[in-house]
Amino acid sequence: MKQWIDLFVDFLVTKHGLAEALQSDSARFETLHAYFLDRMVPACSALLEAAVQENEAPADVTAYSLLRGIGNLCIGADSRYNARRLVDLLVMGLKQQGAT
Repeated sequence: MKQWIDLFVDFLVTKHGLAEALQSDSARFETLHAYFLDRMVPACSALLEAAVQENEAPADVTAYSLLRGIGNLCIGADSRYNARRLVDLLVMGLKQQGAT
């Protein structure tokens, strides 16, 4: 799951400028956002289910909320803000909650 999340963070940080540009055209942004959600939620859900089985995440976390949380941590990443570090802390927290 960690490798997938790292790639997702890379994707989000890289595509942040594209999202800003598309938000000026709300209809296109909504379509693109829905497209990615339709593909990423099932993938994340499968990984999250496996993490729950391994006691690496609590059962009450949904794929959508995890993706939103990661996405929100990636907004505004720059040389002074390390989004990956904050996402790593989020994942560590999930593991701790899964182990309890």
